[in-house]
Amino acid sequence: MKLTHYISLRYIGGTILVMLISIPLFYLAIQNVLTHNIDENLADQKTIITEKLQHLSSGNFVNFDDRITIEQNPKQLLQDKIFTDDVYNKLDEETESYRILEFPVKTPNGTFNVQIRQSLVESEDLMKSILYLLLSVLAALTATLLLINTEVKKRIWKPFYHTLEQLKNFRVDHAEGLHLAPGKISELNDLNHSLNELSENNKKVYQSQKEFTENAAHELQTPLAIVQNNIELFWQTDSISEQQAEILNDISTATTRMSKLNQALLLLSKIENKQFTNIQPVNFNLIVDSFIKNYQEQIKFKNLTLKKDISEALIVEIDFGLAEVLVGNLLFNALKYATKESEVEITIHKNEMKISNRSEGLALDQDKLFKRFQRQNTQEKGTGLGLEIAKEIATAFHLKLKYQFEAHQHQFILNRE
Repeated sequence: MKLTHYISLRYIGGTILVMLISIPLFYLAIQNVLTHNIDENLADQKTIITEKLQHLSSGNFVNFDDRITIEQNPKQLLQDKIFTDDVYNKLDEETESYRILEFPVKTPNGTFNVQIRQSLVESEDLMKSILYLLLSVLAALTATLLLINTEVKKRIWKPFYHTLEQLKNFRVDHAEGLHLAPGKISELNDLNHSLNELSENNKKVYQSQKEFTENAAHELQTPLAIVQNNIELFWQTDSISEQQAEILNDISTATTRMSKLNQALLLLSKIENKQFTNIQPVNFNLIVDSFIKNYQEQIKFKNLTLKKDISEALIVEIDFGLAEVLVGNLLFNALKYATKESEVEITIHKNEMKISNRSEGLALDQDKLFKRFQRQNTQEKGTGLGLEIAKEIATAFHLKLKYQFEAHQHQFILNRE
């Protein structure tokens, strides 16, 4: 949910809640006021009627008001009380609510039971009008708040969304930097200023790290190449003893390993810094076929059986060179550690690739499997970076690489996140 919607919903919801609670309370308060006024009016009429009955001669009693009922010399006097009741109106042929006051009057000329009725219809009509008015105010207030929210979103939040859009498109490896213009709102100006400084610093750090990585790789590769070349020349000299040959072989092996390690670390650095921009749709099926064709000798040497289960092509948006490294590392790992005369299975579907090889040992330690320089076997002569490179490539291009051990098989599964 967007911030503007989050704030507006709570602001409007709170306002509506207060209004919904206030309207019934206001309605009851007005009703009580009107009822109190009617009761006061009835009390005034009681006083007037009582005075008139006190001074009225016995022969001059006439009642012309339908709202007032006077019973002369009743058998039982009424109690003094006031209440609300529904009374049928013969003229209108409907039942109406009345406020009724009953009281007795004792005079020298006799006793009287008096009942005064005051219709509540006008009061109820007034209350309905007030209620409709309050509901109209609530609807108008809600509509006004929605309009204000829309206007605020268009004008005030427009610079924020512009900043957000530029941040989404910002790439630290592109020449064009992040240039956010100032606006009218000070908080957004502070945000834009901080983001401009942050982007510039990140570009400088990125460029510095990129240059260092490239220079370090170049400077290391040159002396390694010289050492390897001198070893080759030394091998061609005469009179090399067996002990010297062993030393030269150890030096050559170490130099080769150091060269591979240097290349692997450089590749990791480039992946982490996102220096690969040649992104295109890559068919992993074709890469698998190419790898198997190039490693036929190793497959024959270990007498391995390749079983392929391919239903659809796995196509991923990725740098082609990195795709080759990713698939190559996983397949090479399977061929290298598969037992002789066993089966290596490759399963490819639209969203997944699984590579399995049989093992005589136990499951690998997943806590160390994809970490740098971690080997499952101390006898291994590799760099210890192959699986970590595969993991980093997968993560960089929104793929998920996981390991599982089932039925004495190591399984590496690559699928879309």
